[in-house]
Amino acid sequence: MASKYQSGKPALLKKMNRRLILELVFKHKEISRSALAKKTGLALPSVMRLVDELISQKVLVDIGKGDSSGGRKPNLISLNKEFKYLIGVEIAVKTTIILTDMLGQIIDSWASEELPDSTPDQILFQVKDQVLSLLEKHAIEESQVGGIGIGTPGTNFKYVKDIPYSILKGWENMDVKAWFENQMDFRVHVDNVARTRTLAELWFGHGKNYDDFIYVFVDQGVGCGIVHENTIYEGFNGVAGEFGHHVIDYNGRSCYCGSRGCLEMYVSAGSIIKLFQAEGTMATSYTEILESDVSYKKALLSQVGHILGVGVSNLINIHNPKAIILGGIVATSDDVFNGAIESVGKNVFSNYSSNTPVLRGSVEVEGIGSIALVIHHLLENLDLLV
Repeated sequence: MASKYQSGKPALLKKMNRRLILELVFKHKEISRSALAKKTGLALPSVMRLVDELISQKVLVDIGKGDSSGGRKPNLISLNKEFKYLIGVEIAVKTTIILTDMLGQIIDSWASEELPDSTPDQILFQVKDQVLSLLEKHAIEESQVGGIGIGTPGTNFKYVKDIPYSILKGWENMDVKAWFENQMDFRVHVDNVARTRTLAELWFGHGKNYDDFIYVFVDQGVGCGIVHENTIYEGFNGVAGEFGHHVIDYNGRSCYCGSRGCLEMYVSAGSIIKLFQAEGTMATSYTEILESDVSYKKALLSQVGHILGVGVSNLINIHNPKAIILGGIVATSDDVFNGAIESVGKNVFSNYSSNTPVLRGSVEVEGIGSIALVIHHLLENLDLLV
């Protein structure tokens, strides 16, 4: 295997190779120097020099001998779990916060109830208070925190119409990064929640088997992350993946974005709540709908799944990915998921892509994608921390 990095200034090459090694150590948890050399394509002596330097900086640690199928047992290395603490936040149907060590192992967590009508300020102040509470509980100083990653509904949208269950209401002009940097003294990294969820699958889930996939997130909002060659495609201005505003009926339901017939108005948690309320259900959250025993639940959720499947089949027709991964509280519920698979089978155009796997999201830890976001930036700027 050829080295991923072939040319450039020595200092830059060293930084890039070091980051590549650290990402692999993070993803594998425990790995040998020889395995790192094989996976990166770097010469073993180069890997050993970089690893020894990182051990001296207390970023990596030797953890002893590993298993062997024959011959000498390899010496394994791992990230030093106490090097920094990490915070991951996910703002979706509910808000989740996780506190982890450097290995991404959860130390503690907090989650809100489903509060779709909370304003951004209310949510962010709640997050701030809970983060400080977790740090105080575990006697962690802010200087010990490597950063906070936040998955949000998104920002900087051209227009948000005030309609019921508009998840983006108030977020369109909210600078979440600046808000937290003014409130707390550690590095803040922000992306939309569909993309942080995609990063979770890429690093911890189905990404181990697929280097080219589309992750579809259906929760209070709807979006997707497009992965090509193990990299999330962000688009020219960084806003690729607004799958929820793919129009499926140009004379359809009014959307808060100002258009009509957006997919989100038919398959998001808020739209499903309205659908069930129109049938007489008193539920005010998607969880209540899932727990209800109304006779029409399966039929309505299957219908939602079929609509979602039409949108997913369009993604397959356009991108021809190796796999589609469905995630979020809506897409992973059985009736919606099964309905989507059936619909995709009917609507994909090419025989070549007719057997594209449609998988249920494999990462169940909410907020872990935001931890991956922190790690991604932390390893890029490690010189500032050692």
